[in-house]
Amino acid sequence: MKVFIKLLNKKMIALLCIASLSTLIISCQPGHVPETEITVSTTTEGAFYDGLAEDSRGNIYGSDFPGDEVYKLDTSGNVTVFATGFTSPNGIGINSKDDVYVCDNFGNTIFKYDRDGNQLDSIPAATPAGIKKIPGSDTMLFVEYNTNTINVLKTDGSIVKLYEGEPINGPAGIAFDRRGNTYIGNFNDRKIYKYKNGVVTFIAELPAEASDFNYLGFLTYAKGYLYATQIGEHRIYKINPKAVNDFEIFAGTTLGNMDGDISEATFNFPNGILASRDQKTLYVSDAGTSNLRIISSQVKH
Repeated sequence: MKVFIKLLNKKMIALLCIASLSTLIISCQPGHVPETEITVSTTTEGAFYDGLAEDSRGNIYGSDFPGDEVYKLDTSGNVTVFATGFTSPNGIGINSKDDVYVCDNFGNTIFKYDRDGNQLDSIPAATPAGIKKIPGSDTMLFVEYNTNTINVLKTDGSIVKLYEGEPINGPAGIAFDRRGNTYIGNFNDRKIYKYKNGVVTFIAELPAEASDFNYLGFLTYAKGYLYATQIGEHRIYKINPKAVNDFEIFAGTTLGNMDGDISEATFNFPNGILASRDQKTLYVSDAGTSNLRIISSQVKH
């Protein structure tokens, strides 16, 4: 009897191994594409109205443009005030040391803080709107909304103007692809451009199908695509940066606050947008509610 049980156990183990191997083989078959589940959730604490940024530890920072604070969402889900006293905090950028740069738009200043919220510097700038670290350095790229300029902020606090004037029109969004190419988004006319060596090249113009507030909020890059918010349409667009006017609606339909599957989720004047470092999560600030929306993707097994 014991011998029979041992043989039976060995047979069951062999069958389990075969089943596991079969599953592995099927999942690796050419043409087999695992399904990805994309869902939306909401953080209601704090006031995430405008620009967003992520530090090296995975903490998320968001600005409250109508207010005077920048909030921090830590990896445990706690929301706290990171810095306060702004006139109209807008875009946020973070360098490799986790120093945080905040564009105070109406305050005409870029403020610099260490990771603990201690102010390190204040740099005069005319209506700064967006700011991001240039890949491979700690030099920051920022745009000025009223002057229609693209600028570099060096580590010593000095500023170099790279570009000024048309077709840049009320810039706010900045994104870098994996090769370090620079993309600028116009808030005013929803146009996106690629910038390189003093030349801007047209990429796309998002639709204007809303009755009002037809503006482009911010830009981000993930897995080969740009993502941008169209505020008045309550939509997020996915843009192919290698073509012209090649885009599609990624999320959003009508005004709302519905969580759940990406196909049903609704947004409330989406504005800031940020891809996480691993590019598996998108963060969106809903200006209509000042809530932070979290778009998460995972492979279905």
